Amino acid sequence: MESLRVMAMRQVVGQLRYEQLPMVAAELLAEGDDSPALRELAGCNGREPRDELEQLWGQALDELGVQRPGQEEAQRWALRDLAGRLYSGELDSLAEAVATVGGLEYAEGERESAFCRSVMEGCCEGCVADGNPEVLAEWEARVRAAAAALVAEGRRVGE
Repeated sequence: MESLRVMAMRQVVGQLRYEQLPMVAAELLAEGDDSPALRELAGCNGREPRDELEQLWGQALDELGVQRPGQEEAQRWALRDLAGRLYSGELDSLAEAVATVGGLEYAEGERESAFCRSVMEGCCEGCVADGNPEVLAEWEARVRAAAAALVAEGRRVGE
């Protein structure tokens, strides 16, 4: 499982929904993270009120000494995580890239900005190609090159 800090980033950008927090807490406990709030959260079933689950999650982060990420930090982390997954081949379809980047407001530096621009050249895979597979292939190549450049930069956000 991913680290507690990564899970905190994922929660801020909406990649981890509140009803998933109890299962995440249980997995973190199994991996050795432990705090009273994390144990209480792990005992929930995910159908509790959102505020209650999110409050326990925040309390667990505090108890474990994990600083809660801000929106900008978490979005920049998500952007770099996406680039890494594209670069490694973990992510095949660029539809997820378009959806992820389209929901982000923060990019810092030339490589993050270039990656965002290249992804958003195609608001969706269909409109990029306009039925032309060569145009789609060229766009995919630009996106993957921008992802590789961002990964090569080697900077991590919030970790």
